[in-house]
Formats: sequence, structure tokens, C-alpha cells
Amino acid sequence: MILAVRLLVRQRRVLAVILAMPTLAVAAAPLQGLLPLAAKQHCDECHAIQEVRIGPSFQAVALRYSVEGPAAEERLARKIINGGAGNWGNVPMVPNERVSLEDARAIAHWILSLAPGSAR
Repeated sequence: MILAVRLLVRQRRVLAVILAMPTLAVAAAPLQGLLPLAAKQHCDECHAIQEVRIGPSFQAVALRYSVEGPAAEERLARKIINGGAGNWGNVPMVPNERVSLEDARAIAHWILSLAPGSAR
């Protein structure tokens, strides 16, 4: 029960930070700033750097996962490959089984670098 309360508090803090984030100048060119590998794997079809599309923004993902520390990159890479459901609402993330683990790790590393104060 205590863990659930802590998680809820953390999620509310993450949401507050996301809502307070300044807008980036990426709206004019949707692929500007996007990692070429992420574009090649069509990540931009469901995600944008700052705005919500079908899935959450890359910045929101970075903020949520960056609090997990060093294990976040591997966990996010596996999520990219295997997909998931229930983490960001009702729309599941489809599996991307053709993405290699190496490429998924590179994409995850890039996503996590978008977190405020990231040294990645």
C-alpha cells in the first residue's frame, strides 16, 4: 500500500513537471530533432518529441523512466521491442519485433536524454 501511494505521488509530480515544461521549437518541422534511427523505425508515427499523439511524447516518456536510474534504458528498450499496455492510458503500444535490441537501446538512450537535467 505504501509503495502504491509513493508511485501515485511520483506520477503526479512527473505530470506537474511535464505540464510546466517550456515548449520546444519543433512544431515547424515534425522530424527536426528526432533521432534518425527513431525516424527509420517509424517511432514518429505514434510519438512526437513534445506533443501527445497516439502515444505519449518522448519527453514525457523520458521524464517518467528517468526516475528509475540506470535500469531505465534497458527497461525502455524492452518496452520498445515488446510493446505494452496500461502505462499511458487505454491505447497499447504495439510490439516492434523487427527492432533489434541494439537499436532499441540506442533509441531508449536518446529518449532518456530528453529528460530535464539529463547528462546522457
